[in-house]
Amino acid sequence: MGVSIKDVAKKAGVSVSTVSRVLNNGKYVTDETSEKVMKAVKLLGYRPNIIARGLRTKKTNSVGLIVPDITNEFFAKLAKTIEENLNNNNYSLLLCNSGENEDKERKYIKTLLDKFVDGIIFISSGYDQNMHLFPDDLPIIAIDRKPNAKRVNFISSENKKGGYLATKHLIENGCSKILMLKDRKAVSPMNARLDGYRDALREYNMSFDEDMIIESEVELEYVKEKILKIHNRLKFDGIFAGTDLLAIGAIKTLLKLGYKIPEDIQVIGFDNVLTSQYYNPGLTTIAQRLSEIGERSASLMVDLIENGVKNTESKSYFLPVELIKRDTTR
Repeated sequence: MGVSIKDVAKKAGVSVSTVSRVLNNGKYVTDETSEKVMKAVKLLGYRPNIIARGLRTKKTNSVGLIVPDITNEFFAKLAKTIEENLNNNNYSLLLCNSGENEDKERKYIKTLLDKFVDGIIFISSGYDQNMHLFPDDLPIIAIDRKPNAKRVNFISSENKKGGYLATKHLIENGCSKILMLKDRKAVSPMNARLDGYRDALREYNMSFDEDMIIESEVELEYVKEKILKIHNRLKFDGIFAGTDLLAIGAIKTLLKLGYKIPEDIQVIGFDNVLTSQYYNPGLTTIAQRLSEIGERSASLMVDLIENGVKNTESKSYFLPVELIKRDTTR
């Protein structure tokens, strides 16, 4: 049997209700009494039952975060920023890695609900199929990938503008045959980047060719395989890659095939992950304000919890992106 609140009360020589007030920062407790209770808590090693308290107060000071791939630098940095900002507001984070698996994501949503979290932040792998699991009165924030639901707050980057800026940069640097290398998953940020690519081509009176859209898993070996298959079949002098990892995979393969970067083929990525800054050659890319996305997500979640989700209209927030010029474009 663990130590109970009754044990603490007995050790401190006070009532159970007094211990409860001290632990919950209640009023009408003297400093002397509070000190006695906290000394008893420390001596006995008492730990409050957070779930039981949550059932009484309807608050556990915990937030769930579901990400699709924690090994991906983009999602890892986002999780770190969210955790730090929630912690500064006295909320703990329960991190779940769905592995881009819809069933696994569903299990994690149910687990978080069973733990009575105060809200859930998620980057989904199957949001349309799993949205019905969320209670109407639970604060929900979607990041990066937009769900088909009106009541969910959404925070992302200006992905369409980023795709436009990347393609425009290649065109203005002399590229006339631009390949787009994209994630094979039809997620909203990648689709928006493709729309930006189309817009830039249209603005410069360049025709859109479906054959110039190459889909791949976001892994180096898959990218290598794709480039090896197309480099003799398609003529291209520029690549807009939907992520930095896709761009780096393409560059590594092209260099081994004897192409010069950027002399023969110019390449631009998306995300500005740390690897892109130190890769040789330095990768030209579109930078997202990742820290700001994390900070905005955490602060919005705290606001929704504190002020009540029913009193807040669901909104979408799109943060600016920026072209970072390095060595893979002229």
